[in-house]
Amino acid sequence: MLKNYTEIAVEEVFEEVLARFRQEKPDMCTCHRCKEDIRALALNRLPPRYVATDKGEILTKVAFDLVGGKAHIIAVLWDAMEQVYNKPHR
Repeated sequence: MLKNYTEIAVEEVFEEVLARFRQEKPDMCTCHRCKEDIRALALNRLPPRYVATDKGEILTKVAFDLVGGKAHIIAVLWDAMEQVYNKPHR
């Protein structure tokens, strides 16, 4: 079971961050393509964190939360949302 924990962490906060972004910019496109563009832009800017076991995933999650990993992911997602907002696929 090889997983990129960064992808999991992005998915955990994605909809919440998008909802907050849309409070400021309610005309943000939320079609499937734009959401995928946001995820791709963010994941390309974040370092991968591969885990091979459930224990490794738990330890990585704890370490991620302790060193500000979640805050970094939110900031990178926000930047990606700004990019897609400025150039959506409409």
